[in-house]
Parts: sequence; structure tokens; C-alpha cells
Amino acid sequence: MKNYHRLPPLNSLRAFEATARQGSITRAAEELGVTQSAVSHQIKTLENYTGVALLERRGNSFTLTPAGQRTMSSLGEGFDLIADAIAQLDTPEIRGEVVVSCPPALTALWLVKEIGPLLLEYPGITLSLRSSSQWKAVIGSDVDLCIRYGNGTWENRRTTLLSEVDLFPVCSPSVAAGLRTTADLKNIPLLYAIDDNEWDSWLTSVDINERPRMRHYMGNEFAMIEASVNGFGVAMGDSVTCRHYLDSGMLIAPFKKSKKSNFSFYLIEKSGLKKKAAVTCVRDWIVKSFATMNNG
Repeated sequence: MKNYHRLPPLNSLRAFEATARQGSITRAAEELGVTQSAVSHQIKTLENYTGVALLERRGNSFTLTPAGQRTMSSLGEGFDLIADAIAQLDTPEIRGEVVVSCPPALTALWLVKEIGPLLLEYPGITLSLRSSSQWKAVIGSDVDLCIRYGNGTWENRRTTLLSEVDLFPVCSPSVAAGLRTTADLKNIPLLYAIDDNEWDSWLTSVDINERPRMRHYMGNEFAMIEASVNGFGVAMGDSVTCRHYLDSGMLIAPFKKSKKSNFSFYLIEKSGLKKKAAVTCVRDWIVKSFATMNNG
């Protein structure tokens, strides 16, 4: 434990830091609102207290000793930290409920894995998650922020592009071992979320026009991806939702071919209303997180 009782007087530290930074006792005195002799006295007090010469005096001018140069740098950082701490005293705590609606797959595979540090940093924020892909939530009166996969057009709503999406098949390493070419897909169950659109688009891009025999519709993207992780067939993955499993090696993209989706992920908000500080905090985190993901 540090003994703060052994610190020299604060005024002597301030006088030396201002003098070293300004390069002049006169200017330091003006900054601190005291006389030149008071500044000189405080610096001398500090030198006597520490037993170390901080200034090498030459008449009315001076240079910093090596010890003075080291001390100046550390004191500058210390006073900056003190100033930041005092500034935070005047900043009201960000608090309040924030209702976020997010598709189930993105909720489970991204949001709940990443948002913990933000909520620890702002303990006054209460997060209320709505894991849903339903469009009625976009206009729900109690929903503050809505993430959706679509074309970005929602009437009377502000939209922000979060990420474009690349589509490609994904599967477990054990299933990938049996896939040498795209022709091998005819022997593997293909997992669909709700409809055929994305799989049909990708299959056409690799010149496979015959509908696969073994197709299973899992009801939503999350169930489709989880089934693939557990070794049941090949799912149509994407560059956003599957990122965690791809990074961990639990999923593999067995083919290099990807196709740009016609849809993207968007952040949707009510327009024309002043937002609560808590909502703005979570909104900014979402935008920053996607930007980091896209640049990664």
C-alpha cells in the first residue's frame, strides 16, 4: 500500500509542474495567480523535501536537471488524471432502461457475448433484450433500438447501415472432411432457415441448378446454425452472424465461393425524438462494435 502521507505539499508540485511546462517562472506565476517569488519558494520547498535539485538556475533563467525532466513528465500525467477525475464528478450517471430488439442468431452469437463490458462500465443502464426477427418490433412504441436484416427502407424510421453481408456454406469440421467439391453437397443434408432464397442464390452462383434432395427447414437462422455446429448438415452462413463460430473453429467454410447478400444489417431507430443518454450510449456501442467487426 502506498503511503500518501509522505507526498510533498500539492502547491509545490503544482508550482514545479507549471514552471517546467511553461519554461518560465513568470508565466507559471501568471497561470497560478501568484507571485514569482511564491513560485520560486514552492519549488525550493519541493527540492528541500526531496533532497533533489530539479532546476539548474542561471541568473533569471533555468534548465531542468535530469531528475526535473523525469518528474515533469510524471507530474503532467498525474495532473491530467486528477483533472479527468474531477470532470467526472460533474457528469451525471447514465442510467435508464434500453430496449433492444435483435434477431435470435445475432442476439445469441454476438450481442450477449460482447455487450458485458459496456454494462459493467455503465451499471445504471438496464438492458432489456427482445430476441426477435418480427417486423412489428421495428415500430414498437417501447423499442428503443432495433437491429434487422433487410434493405434499409423503413418509413418514418432512422436507419444506419451496420454491415453488408457475404453468404457462404458453413459446417462442422467433421462434415467438412467429406466435402471436396461443391458436387458433394448432393450427399449432405442442407439446412435452411425459413425459405430457399439464400441457398438457391448461392447454388446458382456455383452453377448448381438442381434442387438438393435433402433439405431441412429449421425455423430460424439460430437453429439452423446450431444444427450445423452439432454436425447435422451444411447451413447457409454469413460473415456477421457466424463470425464467432468461424473464429473459434467450431464452424468451417468448406468452399471459397461467397455471394454478396441482397440484404444488410441495419440499426433502426425512431426519428425526430431526443434520445435518453442510456439509449445513445448503447447505440454508439452497437455502431462502434460493428465497425470494429468490419475492420477486423
